[in-house]
Amino acid sequence: MRLSLAYTEVVTDEELQKHVARIRRLGADDARVEAKAAVRDIPKGIWDSVAAFANTEGGLIILGLDESRNFAPADGFDASRIENALIAGLDDAERANPKVRPVPQYQVDRAEVDGAQVVWVRIEPLSATPDRTAPCHVVAQGLERGSYKRVGDADKHLTTYEVHLLRTRNVNEHADRRPVDGRTFADLDPDLVSRTVERVRASGSRALAGLAPDDHLSALQRLNALTADGTPTLAGYLALGTYPQQEYPQLTIDVTVHPGTAKSQDPSIRFLDRRNCDGPLPQAIHDAVHTVMRNLRTRRIVEGTRGTDIPEIPEDVLREAIANAVMHRDYSRFVTGQQVAVNVYPDRVEVINPGGFWGDRTKENVTDGHSASRNEDLARLLTVVPMPDNRSTVCENQGSGVVRMVNEMRAHGLPTPDYSTSTIDHVVVRLDRFGLMDPETEEWLGTLPGRAGFSRNHEAALALARRNGTVSVVDLRDNLGLDSDDCRGVLAQLVADGLLVGMNDGPYAIADQTRSAEATGAEWEILAVLSADEALSIRDVARATGKTLTALRPVLRELVERGLVVATAPPTSRSRKYLLAGG
Repeated sequence: MRLSLAYTEVVTDEELQKHVARIRRLGADDARVEAKAAVRDIPKGIWDSVAAFANTEGGLIILGLDESRNFAPADGFDASRIENALIAGLDDAERANPKVRPVPQYQVDRAEVDGAQVVWVRIEPLSATPDRTAPCHVVAQGLERGSYKRVGDADKHLTTYEVHLLRTRNVNEHADRRPVDGRTFADLDPDLVSRTVERVRASGSRALAGLAPDDHLSALQRLNALTADGTPTLAGYLALGTYPQQEYPQLTIDVTVHPGTAKSQDPSIRFLDRRNCDGPLPQAIHDAVHTVMRNLRTRRIVEGTRGTDIPEIPEDVLREAIANAVMHRDYSRFVTGQQVAVNVYPDRVEVINPGGFWGDRTKENVTDGHSASRNEDLARLLTVVPMPDNRSTVCENQGSGVVRMVNEMRAHGLPTPDYSTSTIDHVVVRLDRFGLMDPETEEWLGTLPGRAGFSRNHEAALALARRNGTVSVVDLRDNLGLDSDDCRGVLAQLVADGLLVGMNDGPYAIADQTRSAEATGAEWEILAVLSADEALSIRDVARATGKTLTALRPVLRELVERGLVVATAPPTSRSRKYLLAGG
């Protein structure tokens, strides 16, 4: 096996087989896997895929599988020749001529699929190695034309803006510090300025040491809200300006309430509500939160003689999500014409800001409590500029905001904030409405035997399985904040009650209450002999269970369809074997 120096995690044979089984089921490549026959040489398009995977979330390239034959082994494939050519193309030694630059971390090896050799290479995202300046590009095509991103099963050219974002991902350009030419101290809201300065003084900060109490101009210069010549900085103008949109009409928060679960392409379908929230940022954030809240439903919780109306999404979570979008968005000249968008759908709220993640922040680690500020001056100002109620500020800027969102959502039985659809040029956070326990799910839970004995965690596990098709230990840990052992206990109890079917850490699927005990028993017998490590053929399963092939086929087919078992080849293949899912 040959590895890049910085990366050592191994792709197992089982993992490879699962990827092959998935693309065969799909009949096409997907966002994480690219497969090509590569019989005579490495196709030129493979280097596009290397760059695309490196610039997005990484991926796996498998050479030696013929897409035209549903990814069967390619006739005449020379594994040794292709492996050597692949390694040469990724050689970043001093005098080497790699096909892409910078060369991402990678791992190359051979394996067998259906008894034939293939070569695979796993490409790691450049975001995992901040010392390598993105974007990765195909050398022969140049930086602008040779930079790609992975979109579905395709490699798409990066836009000029996306190239800029990746090149400056670890560079603070201080866009929020640039002067707003033509504006002066007089363009700032005097009341907001006064209350901000008072708050800074009351905090005990040394920022205003030595300044007269009424010297607001010097105070704002200390806070980088004004330049040395008294011109408002972008941060100062947006946070304290009387009307910042006079200079930047699109730097607003656009709240739109949609009738369906997706944006309609039909111009005749009207929005249910819409407000373009403007003014200084504290006011715009306040108005945006208020607009969303008035379009959410509430449920009445009665404790003793007192009742409380609980909104679908906690107000503090909405405020934090919108404030983060405003504070961490890109304010470079590329996107001063783009708003922060808040889209309210019947099942969720999405907050979208231009700019993508900055620094070492990614969709995977954004919830770890670490702060990285693209706009340092604006972030600092928003910790001291008061909200319209004068009781609070916009944010704390200590990296705790997203963690607080996660904890609040969990405390209300809601899925944690979801950043998974974020892209290179936009951060998207999804907040689910009513979460797992919407009225339809509550009604469904009421039909299950033993509902009276369910804890909130049992209900959440069942609701996740119903919504997603399966549930695992990882799902429960991420959504409920339980440790792994507690998650296993919840799932084991639901299995014992006959409500879930699954093994080990999952996935688990909802047991069909209409099926006979004999049918359910057959499923368990098969699950008990399968493993996530060693694939078994149907004949192997027959020998282990004592059942006939005729009896096993429909049960295996259903287990595959429900995601509990993974098939390694199409149904017509003689090489088809089975693995326990979740390994």
